[in-house]
Amino acid sequence: MILLVEQFLNSIIWESYFPLLAGTGVILTLMTALAAWHYIKTKKMWYYIITAVYILSFLTVILTDNWFFFLFGWELVTLTTTFLLAWSSWKLVKQYFVIQFAGSSILLFAVLTANAAGYAKIGVIDSFWLQFLLIMGVGMKSGLFGFHFWLPPIHSEAPAPVSAILSGWVVKLGYIFLLKIIPIETGNPILFFLGFTMIVYAGWKAFRSSDLKVMLAYSTVSQLGFIALAVGIGGKYGFLGAVLHIIAHGFAKTSLFIASGIWQKEFGSRVFYDFKDAVLRRPVSGIVTILGFSSLSGVIFTAGYNSKYLIKSAHSSGFLNYIIFFLLGLLTFFYAGRTVYWIFFNKNNGEYSSESLLKDISSYPIYKTDLAALLIGGIALIVVGLFPEIPGSLIPQLADKDFHILSGIRDTIIYLAVVIFVLKRKSGFVFEVREDLSLEKYLQSFLNFVYKIGKKSIKFDTEKIFEIFFYNAIFNGARKLYNFIYQDFSIQILWIPIFLTVLLLWNQIYSFFN
Repeated sequence: MILLVEQFLNSIIWESYFPLLAGTGVILTLMTALAAWHYIKTKKMWYYIITAVYILSFLTVILTDNWFFFLFGWELVTLTTTFLLAWSSWKLVKQYFVIQFAGSSILLFAVLTANAAGYAKIGVIDSFWLQFLLIMGVGMKSGLFGFHFWLPPIHSEAPAPVSAILSGWVVKLGYIFLLKIIPIETGNPILFFLGFTMIVYAGWKAFRSSDLKVMLAYSTVSQLGFIALAVGIGGKYGFLGAVLHIIAHGFAKTSLFIASGIWQKEFGSRVFYDFKDAVLRRPVSGIVTILGFSSLSGVIFTAGYNSKYLIKSAHSSGFLNYIIFFLLGLLTFFYAGRTVYWIFFNKNNGEYSSESLLKDISSYPIYKTDLAALLIGGIALIVVGLFPEIPGSLIPQLADKDFHILSGIRDTIIYLAVVIFVLKRKSGFVFEVREDLSLEKYLQSFLNFVYKIGKKSIKFDTEKIFEIFFYNAIFNGARKLYNFIYQDFSIQILWIPIFLTVLLLWNQIYSFFN
């Protein structure tokens, strides 16, 4: 045991920007802990015990260069966040765990492959195919495009403080890991492509969402695309832009999800068409919400502007590059601007007189802990926006970096003018409110797709035996999948100590067969 502790302490990374990222994660988690103080009504002590274990777990993931401790920490993150979801529903717990379990299995295979290839510690990996395998390994856990399907339904249904934990920090752990293994000189083209796709696809989905939490979940995928894009580009400013965007998005999205819980309790709805006189009802929540969306959009003097400017600077200069990044930024402005429009500026606001508004104020009180959490997030977004060199020893060289404030002001004015003009012309783009997202519906859609393919195949082969076989195959497969997800949860948990033991003894096992 003592030897294990010594190995762990020797594996801690104290240099570079990883201690800064670890500290950021702690601050963000403390923000969610403040917000949860009155949000969580039952078994509050257990909630905070699990949160404390979660903090130790992600600190291990970020700071260690040891494969075993890395996976051990990440599985503890999986377990703790899984149990935090229990304050919502056990169905959500099972769904989330199965998805993370699948991601853990892929990641375990990738880690064992890296270890067998001679990478005894976590560090820069030169092999492109090994990079690809590890990217796929973290893809499920961190919502990379193609593996992101679980993120909107889970994040939108979780309690607001837990959504803030998941969206504000947990999904960032995979990208922090990628900062360790991707060569800064070359980047990775797969990450570049996936990042670009995430920005566009999820940005469009966020724009068409009218449920605030669903919109925030899709915007998380889109903003993670900027981080993946930055790591994929590589270079000093690409990596520094990724680090700064992890911080900027962490504070923005944590604040926005905390605020979403306040709005939901205030109006009894997550659909922002139903929000009336939001600023008058909750002025601090309103200001921080606007500030959070401003940072996501890259408005000048917010943290998001600096991070996105660094990412843009990392790419090759030229008019085409400027146009592409301008359009990507415009998409973010549109989905953020549409949400702000409906919450604060739509024509249905102002229906109350000041007297009736005071009488009609919701029974949800204003808690000091909620305000403290929101103020921490809002102040951080402004401070990092005005002084990007402040965060620890991150990058003192950013003090000398020219962020072209005048061009930032110009772009912000153009963005705002275009978005305001279009939103006014289109009355805020009223889209139909989708039914609640759920993984069961995704599964049902997949099975329906398979069934349609089966019917087409049956037309070409009318033998009864084929029809019976195909029907039974679908039925039995669906039943096994259902049982796996909803009835074998306790058995799945046993897999964690098994594969951690395999990893710990991997060198002995590998040498035995060679």
